[in-house]
Amino acid sequence: MGLVALHSRHFTVCKSGTVKRDALSYLPTLEPPPAVSQQAFIYILSCSDGALYIGSAGDLAARLQQHDGTNGAKFTRDHPGGRLVYFEGPFPIAIALQRERQLKRWSRAKKLALIQHKTAALMRLIRSR
Repeated sequence: MGLVALHSRHFTVCKSGTVKRDALSYLPTLEPPPAVSQQAFIYILSCSDGALYIGSAGDLAARLQQHDGTNGAKFTRDHPGGRLVYFEGPFPIAIALQRERQLKRWSRAKKLALIQHKTAALMRLIRSR
């Protein structure tokens, strides 16, 4: 397996020649914050296949347990092994849902810049739209 850069994204090239997204294992796994009454957090999971999942939850620790089981989102059942790599909040629930929808529309590059706290890169990507 080797790591190659294609269009500024990293992919793993297997011996069979298939190309897979980098699993983003270099991103630290975060501990979920404690729940806050009447508030919600926005979070990003890095799945074992390199996919990013964005969601919102009032009790982030409980929601992460659901993602590991059969009660999580279909996306995380199809892309298991999600690790918490980013969260924001707490916010009022309506604001959290609005922010979740915003982040889901972002490109992968914007999401990675946000996760890695690369403010300058994120601003450049936002302006380039």
